[in-house]
Amino acid sequence: MKKIIVFIFIFCIFTTLIFANPSTLIHPPFRHNMGFNKANSAIAKMVLGKKISFHRTSGIIALKLLSEDDPDSRNDDAILTIFGLNNHQLVYNVSTKQVKTFGKKGKGDETNILFYPQDVAADKYGNVYISDTYNFRILKLRYDSLSDSLIFISQFGEYGNDSFEVNLPSMMDLDSDGNLYISDSGNNRIMVLDSILKPLKILKNIPNPGGIAIIDKKKKWCSIREKAFIVVVSESRKLLKLTLRGEIIAEQFAHNVTGFENVSFNAIDYDYHGNVWVTDKLNSVIHKFDKNLKYIISFGGEGFSKNQFYKPAGISIFRKFGQVFIVEETGFQYYWIGVDGWIESITPSTVNDSTPAITISLYTTEQCRVSIRITKDNKEIRKLTKYLRRTIGMNHIIWDLKDNDGNDIVEKGEYKIEIILEALYSSRGFFEKKVEAFFEKI
Repeated sequence: MKKIIVFIFIFCIFTTLIFANPSTLIHPPFRHNMGFNKANSAIAKMVLGKKISFHRTSGIIALKLLSEDDPDSRNDDAILTIFGLNNHQLVYNVSTKQVKTFGKKGKGDETNILFYPQDVAADKYGNVYISDTYNFRILKLRYDSLSDSLIFISQFGEYGNDSFEVNLPSMMDLDSDGNLYISDSGNNRIMVLDSILKPLKILKNIPNPGGIAIIDKKKKWCSIREKAFIVVVSESRKLLKLTLRGEIIAEQFAHNVTGFENVSFNAIDYDYHGNVWVTDKLNSVIHKFDKNLKYIISFGGEGFSKNQFYKPAGISIFRKFGQVFIVEETGFQYYWIGVDGWIESITPSTVNDSTPAITISLYTTEQCRVSIRITKDNKEIRKLTKYLRRTIGMNHIIWDLKDNDGNDIVEKGEYKIEIILEALYSSRGFFEKKVEAFFEKI
């Protein structure tokens, strides 16, 4: 039971829940995680029986290893392996059995030391890569399922700026071919290495690159059919979406993020629909953008309560189920992708016998299905939509002011518009968001 509390990985029998604001990200049902959505040092100590201190957390990757998957069963599909960097070590779980670590703090070229590592990347075959930032190198390890341990394979780089050198390598991601994209921050470039850490290409003139995510149509559980990458640049003030040749597709600036005087973009990942999620340590929030980097919403705020973060660093999304793992300075948190929304306006808000229709302007933060019911005095007048699929952003839905029998409404008074939102995957069936508004017939 205690191990389940730490990892929060096992799917159980769920019950439908209705959550209050905000719900862009939601906590899984109690029976899924025993009510523990955050793992901090106190919980880790309680479960593991020894002192665990979360400090200098950075990169994280959550995935399903082939060696940990039973192909004849779906019961273990959501039991993931998580690799996360904490206090100059790589921390990882062995299924739900135990937590193990690799490395210790050290400066030099020994294969078991790390000095301010920034990110970790891994694939389903158990290949694990660490950007050992202040040792100016990339380490390649392999997860050995027989010994449940990480084995050193090779390393790449030393300080410099030629094709076999790096300067402060930071964030990384893998494409479907096993090629590793590295933000070589001090050299203002992206380096691409193959699976044996041989240089393939260098994309130059990318100012101070940081968080990076490869969008790859060959990757599983991704609905967008393109191959590109998104990267944080310009001292965490800008997002770029680029072709794999380095051509700009889209860009987003920090000053376009609503409601914040200053924004510091950090780590990146994307979900099944291609929506981009970015951590912001300065404001302790997660920013969400669509696949074209159009701003959608920000979630969180600094603190230690529900739906709050303290300097979130890394983020990893397991796209199959919409599971979201976020590391922060005090530990890590676990969410599902939900949906939030609100009725921006009802036009007109007052109608009479000559009004032909009203327009419901509904803003949603996730691709979702929308069910709308019109009532008066708790009696249903019209079931306007059921499971109508809508996209992110402003959606305009028209009601012709007729009842379920096709007759014009004639009774004067106040009418209520009840809207139920459900995400198209992950939390669908387990979560719904209810919003409502009123208009008057005179």
